[in-house]
Amino acid sequence: MPYPAPYEEPWGRLAGDVRAVAASTGLKLRELWRRNGEGDLSVPGFWPSTWAPLFWPLLLALGLASLLALGLGLARGMASLPAPAPSAPLSAPSVSPPSPRVEDRPRAPAVPESAAGPASVPEPPPPTLELDPLLGLLIQDDSGSLIASARPVPAEGRLDLELSSLFQALPDPRRQQQADGWLQRSRELGYEHLRLLDAEGVVLGQAARVGGGMVLLDPPGPAEP
Repeated sequence: MPYPAPYEEPWGRLAGDVRAVAASTGLKLRELWRRNGEGDLSVPGFWPSTWAPLFWPLLLALGLASLLALGLGLARGMASLPAPAPSAPLSAPSVSPPSPRVEDRPRAPAVPESAAGPASVPEPPPPTLELDPLLGLLIQDDSGSLIASARPVPAEGRLDLELSSLFQALPDPRRQQQADGWLQRSRELGYEHLRLLDAEGVVLGQAARVGGGMVLLDPPGPAEP
């Protein structure tokens, strides 16, 4: 006759399972930390490859900060709720004295329109300038006034920069140096092709198809009458 199975307390089994889950989770986190340090985890295409180990820690820190800010906002909102007012005890109805007649009331002196003056209207605050995040990653010097807007075309791996009129006023060596710098920075952000356009969409420069660097084009002259 086989012996009955020994009795095992369910709470003891649960404690063992919890320790096993905690150990497995710790090993998985250590593996993810090691792979992130080696740059093995995938990151978006616009993120520089040299900063790949910083992407996921920064994203996790941003998520924790957002949750903390949300919790603090909810706590402040709950604290600012008005407390219920205590019910007032019943009192005897008050008898107000009769109001004076219209002719007995003192009249306020009339103010002439010229003395009152127009009501002052507060001026709206000036709008704040918000920089495009892509321009913030692209511009690392004082060339922010030269770029009017940035239009990425991820399907073609191309970045179009609309330039202001200040770019054409620069000397030729300075324009070439600035265009080559933008090309190098755009390739670090994951865009292989770069085009420079004016406000009307005319191409002022593009990445060279043979060799490296940017090829700057002369702006079109005025139309003949």
